[in-house]
Amino acid sequence: MPDSTQPARVSVADLPEALARTAEGRDWTALEALCDQHILAVEGELAARLLLVLSQVPDEELRARPRLMISWICAYHAANQSDVSELRPFLRHYTELGTRLAATMDIAGETSVATLVAVGTAAMIGLRMQGACAEAEELGQRLTTRAAQLSPLPGVDVVPRTGWLPMQRGLTRSLMDDFPAAVELYRHAYEHATVEPLTAATALNATANLAMIFADLGHGAIARQWLDRMRGFASPSKRVRFLLTVGGTIAEGWDALDRYDEASLANSLEITGDGTKQLEVWPFVAALVFAHGLYLGDRVTSLAHLGTLRLSHAPALINQGTAVRVMRRAQVELLIATGQATRALRLIKEADPQASWLTLPAARLRLLNGEYEAVRAIASRISWHETTSRRDSRQMLLLRAIAALRMGDKEEVNRAVQLISHVRTPDEVLSLASLSPADRDDLFRLASIPLTDEAAQRLALARPVFPERVQLVELSNREQVVLTELGAGLTIAEVARKLVVSVNTVRTQVKSVYRKLEASSREDALMRAYELGVL
Repeated sequence: MPDSTQPARVSVADLPEALARTAEGRDWTALEALCDQHILAVEGELAARLLLVLSQVPDEELRARPRLMISWICAYHAANQSDVSELRPFLRHYTELGTRLAATMDIAGETSVATLVAVGTAAMIGLRMQGACAEAEELGQRLTTRAAQLSPLPGVDVVPRTGWLPMQRGLTRSLMDDFPAAVELYRHAYEHATVEPLTAATALNATANLAMIFADLGHGAIARQWLDRMRGFASPSKRVRFLLTVGGTIAEGWDALDRYDEASLANSLEITGDGTKQLEVWPFVAALVFAHGLYLGDRVTSLAHLGTLRLSHAPALINQGTAVRVMRRAQVELLIATGQATRALRLIKEADPQASWLTLPAARLRLLNGEYEAVRAIASRISWHETTSRRDSRQMLLLRAIAALRMGDKEEVNRAVQLISHVRTPDEVLSLASLSPADRDDLFRLASIPLTDEAAQRLALARPVFPERVQLVELSNREQVVLTELGAGLTIAEVARKLVVSVNTVRTQVKSVYRKLEASSREDALMRAYELGVL
């Protein structure tokens, strides 16, 4: 039968008595409604009491009521697992059950919106955990379509956790690096969840993740607005608060880093961990962890942590969407900071040429290599591109100003600084700290950049992040091929035959490679190539 009426609402305080009545009357429909309303709120003794009642449900009733089966898993772990940050056992049981139930569920024929949402979202989470985000979103779209058919009237929605489905779809899109779609879905979830007091968990989660997305993109003011809204919602229980608000904690960490508030950033990272926890938003945690390592921590240790992260998550999770962007960007920036410029350039060239998130480190490499006109061209083209984060725009405009400064174009310096004022607030320190102290001093002598007293004090303590100069070794595509073949042990004549060119042509290319690598022999060239990361 379709869900046609709202179930009676029971407060958490009255839940023990309601459970007792339900067990006595063996009213499993009422028990289903209680679980729908309070499964995220129960913990400790209350979870144990719910688990006891659920254990009294006959097997045939349990099999006919998939929401009770899911509630049984949740209640069991709420009663027996005290460390909410260790999610592996719960997530494995929860998603395995959701996947099995979804495999036998006829979405087009399902008549219960609550069952669609409960079973469907568990299956979506299972798909995401396997790295199958596209499949998870396709399932989410099918669930949304069917739920809309069952709830055609505006304002009439009998789903116990209103907004939970768009919330989960928003998380899928976040992991797919599709932030515009994610924001739209999170907003939809928030707007629907605020209608019902008992859906505060969804509203809390949506506002936290909206803050996370905007903070990741460098929109600090908008992120703080969503953080304020997040703080207005109470968590259903201490057990789930960490899960529902970790996005907000990430946003608070970005706000602290932008202001160079090391103590507040350390507090956020103490809560989120280092990116190795089995959180679905681990790529967003990792982005903050690596930014901390780049600007305030140990760069070499942070490079090593890339390997730790790769071993902490399944390859399918590492090689998709947001995770790819975070890991590649971190590796490139940390390589530049540790003086491995040519290796960083190679990684940039191997990536998608349309990847705007690598444009800032690419421009920084050109600046450090003395290619000032190239920096100005990149900055002019990318600074205001819709896919460029606000944090990157600030740094890109500063690079443009420094390039103009070194070219003696003071008017261009002032134009760039004026543009920076549109994307930077006086308490923001990070963008200025990314410059060398010498460049920063030169810029301050020529242009007025507003800073609060506290920001000025923090900036004065900032240590250099990147080298003042680098030397890039760039081989042409054909030179790269020739060097690779020499590294494989081929003679010049063998390379010429393989590439179908003359021996003299290969000799000319080899001489060019030697000159660029400052080598005088094959052995020297190969050693230098491996040392610099050309090979």
